[in-house]
Amino acid sequence: MSNLMSVAAKNHDPVVMKYSPTLKMIETFEQWVDSDNLKTYDWWDIWGSSYGQWSKGLFVKHKYIGAVAVLPVVLLDIFWPSFRGLFAKKRTYPISHAQVGLGYLNLYQCTGKKIYLEKALNLVDPLFKMASPLAKDLGWGMKHQWMTVQGLVPADTPCNTQTAYAYEFLLELYNITSEPFYLESLKKIAKHVLNDFHEWRDGDKLVSSYSTGDQRRVINANSYRMFMLIDAGIRFNDELCLEKGIATLKYVLSKQGSDGSWVYSEDQDFVDGFHTCFVLKNLYKVSKILNDASLNIERAIGKGLDYYCENLIDKNDYPVPFSVKPRLVLYKYDLYDFAECLGLFADMNIKRKQTQKILDFITKNFQTKKGWFSFRKFSFWPSKGIPYMRSANSAMFLALTKVMKRDFAYPEELRKVL
Repeated sequence: MSNLMSVAAKNHDPVVMKYSPTLKMIETFEQWVDSDNLKTYDWWDIWGSSYGQWSKGLFVKHKYIGAVAVLPVVLLDIFWPSFRGLFAKKRTYPISHAQVGLGYLNLYQCTGKKIYLEKALNLVDPLFKMASPLAKDLGWGMKHQWMTVQGLVPADTPCNTQTAYAYEFLLELYNITSEPFYLESLKKIAKHVLNDFHEWRDGDKLVSSYSTGDQRRVINANSYRMFMLIDAGIRFNDELCLEKGIATLKYVLSKQGSDGSWVYSEDQDFVDGFHTCFVLKNLYKVSKILNDASLNIERAIGKGLDYYCENLIDKNDYPVPFSVKPRLVLYKYDLYDFAECLGLFADMNIKRKQTQKILDFITKNFQTKKGWFSFRKFSFWPSKGIPYMRSANSAMFLALTKVMKRDFAYPEELRKVL
C-alpha cells in the first residue's frame, strides 16, 4: 500500500490522491495489526469481572441503586481504561478475525495483490480454533460472559451476531478460491443456525433467541440469522432454511416502527445507530439475494434509512449513538457507529459526499498515530483511551476497505506496483 501512496504522490495522480486519506488510514492500521497480531483488551472486560457482573446485575434490577454501584466502574473506564490490565488479559475475538479477513479480501479484490489473500487465509485456522464448543455443528460466540436483562450468558455461547461474520468471510473465501472446504463449512454453519436456537412462531413470522443460551428476542440478531438462512437456503437448495429465513425476514419487517425505526429488542425499547445499521445492511443483502418485490424489503429499507439519516446523524453529518436512549449517555461519539455508517453507505453506494466528510472526521479525531482507532469521544475528556479490536477497530477496518472497494478505480500503471 505504501508503494501506491508514494507513486501517487510523485505523479500527483488525481484519482489516487482523492482517496489517499482512506488509503493512509488502512495502511497505518495494517501496520499496527501486523505488530499486535489482532490481540487486545476488550471494552467488556470490566463488565465481565465479578464486580462488573454484580453491579450491572444490580443496575438491571434496581436502576437507581445500581447506578451508584456502576458509577465507579464507568468513571475508571473513562479516565483510566488501562486499569483492566490489572485483572484481564489481551485476547483475540472471532468476529474481529472475520472482519479483518473480509477487509483483506476486499483489498485483494481491489488490488490483485496476493499478500492480502495470504493474510486472509492466515486468519482461517485461528478462527476455527475459536469456534464455540457449545455449537452442535459450527458456530461462534463472544469470548466473555455478559450480563443481560434476563441474566448471565456464559462465554462462548453461540450467537448469530458473531457467527454471521465468519459465515460471510468463509463465503467470500469460497467465491475467490472455490475450495470445497469453505463450502462444507458454510453447510455446517447453516445447520447450526437452523437448529440450535430457541424459536417462536407467530403465523408466518419466526423469531429466535439472541444466543443458544438465553431467550431474548433481539431484532438485529434475527436479521443476521435471516441473512444466513436465506443465503444457505438458496445456495444449498434447502427448503427448510429458506422457509425459516423468509419467516424471520417477515418478523424483522414486522418490528419496524411506523417512523421507520427498530427498537433493540422486544424487552428493550432503545433505538441506536450501529444496531440500526446491522438491520439495514442485512435487509439490503437479502434484497439482493431474493429479488422479491412482494416482500416489500426495499420499502422497509428506504423507510429505515430515512429514519436513520434524520435521527441518528447529527447536524454536522456525523453518526450519533442513540435517538432513543436507554440510560444516561456520557460519550458523544462511538467508533462502532462510524464504522457501521461507513459500511452501510458503501454497501448501498449512497451518501458519497457525507462519506468523505465522515472519513475526514475519523482521520482527525479517531485514528491514533500508532494506527488503531479510539473507542469513544467525550466532550469533557480528550483521552484517546486504549485500543479494543472488537469495539470497533476490526469493524472500522472492514468499513474502510468497503469504501475503497466501492470508490477506488486503479489505473493499470499503479496496479502493477501494488
